[in-house]
Amino acid sequence: MSRILLIQAPHTLADPMAHRTELLGIEYLAASLRKDAHEVSFYDPTLAIPICRSDGLHYYGCSESEIAERIKAFAPDIVGISCHHEFAALNAYRVAEIAKQNVPNVVTIMGGLFVSTFIEKPLQDCQAVDFGMIGEADETFPEFAKQLSSGKTCHAAVDGLIWREGYTIQHKEKTRYIEDLDTLPFPARDLVDMRPYMTGCTDYRLCGLGFQPALSLLTSRSCPNRCSFCNMRLVHGPRWRGRSPENVIAELDEILNKHHASHVFVMDDNFTLRIERAKRICELIIQRGYRFHWNTPNGVSVKGVDAELASLMKRSGCVCVSVAIESGSEYIRTIVMNKKTARSEITNAIGCFVKEGIPVVGYVVIGMPGENEHHFMETVKLLKTLPLTSLCVSFAVPFPGTVLFEQLVKDGILHDGATVEMDDEETPCFETADFTKKDLLRRRDILKSMFPRMRVLCEIVEGLCTSSRPGRSEAL
Repeated sequence: MSRILLIQAPHTLADPMAHRTELLGIEYLAASLRKDAHEVSFYDPTLAIPICRSDGLHYYGCSESEIAERIKAFAPDIVGISCHHEFAALNAYRVAEIAKQNVPNVVTIMGGLFVSTFIEKPLQDCQAVDFGMIGEADETFPEFAKQLSSGKTCHAAVDGLIWREGYTIQHKEKTRYIEDLDTLPFPARDLVDMRPYMTGCTDYRLCGLGFQPALSLLTSRSCPNRCSFCNMRLVHGPRWRGRSPENVIAELDEILNKHHASHVFVMDDNFTLRIERAKRICELIIQRGYRFHWNTPNGVSVKGVDAELASLMKRSGCVCVSVAIESGSEYIRTIVMNKKTARSEITNAIGCFVKEGIPVVGYVVIGMPGENEHHFMETVKLLKTLPLTSLCVSFAVPFPGTVLFEQLVKDGILHDGATVEMDDEETPCFETADFTKKDLLRRRDILKSMFPRMRVLCEIVEGLCTSSRPGRSEAL
């Protein structure tokens, strides 16, 4: 079998204190490769102290010499490089080049959202990248590694694989996604020192993201909704798939009792899609007497939320929930964003959570095509009626592969090869006839001024003072 080194690509951000959470995608991949008897190591250079560059941005990564030493020390047969954003692509390419320079005959392969979005671009841009992998690779990467180690290669048989054939680049369309998530091994957290992820950031807590020590949990993959700005389906496919409540609890037991986390980030894109399943997970947590706190930093859908679910979430340790409001304008939310949620569903869900004493962080996206001042004021008016604890305001980001991107290209606002240089709350990506970037910054400031950023932390602390103190969990 093969020696495989998985590396997270370094990246650059405006934020000098970005919160670090564990890399579940790489941990899942490592677990599946190890299950197939490969020798696997995992290296995350982004855990280094950020370096402020001359342009004011911050580099999250180690020096090239340190990366080279780590690669040489393991002497891998395969280096897998995870890259999620285009602004990290050049760093990912450099990792591939360093691997080629330091380990003779090493095979390099890139995966992650960037590859799933641009497909053949990594191999076009960088000769040091031998292969690419589209979408979730828990099954397909082991298949690929098995082919390489056996010397019998049939690239076209590997679902979602990208490769060179002479002077051309080929790829097999991604069609298979894992139906039964319970068959996957739990993330290989033992392959890396989890302490840096559990403490997140030593300087501050992001609003709503909780307390140390913290780890992450993914109870489902994908989402059946087709919001025009969302690119999640490019990795996890078009269909939502959920783990059984019993399987979720088994991993949770490991997180709490083996790794001693006292806070868990439930990272699903749609944890509440199947309400009865979400309720059952909460019921099992309560029945087992686990003592920990959890939240939903990626947000939950408001559809189907009822008083029973909110009560179970509170009793099972939920200390904060993020809700995807997106816009107060019915037109922008339902037509432009294609988010099929009614105002009544938003107000009902938030009301249920607040009644149970769960702080609610609202998520709003501004700067969608067609959003004028009237639509913005509709958002302001709605937010004034909601008992939110805090608000997270994002600019619409036209990720390639989304309906939003295609619409902006059709309207002549972006060209077909446009790139996303940065994805942060300080940088609007585009302007339209309805708004300038300056308008968007003004609108963002208006919304943010309505909800103090640290209020959510105060409410969580207040709630914890009246509840059991987090500590090591004991199953009853």
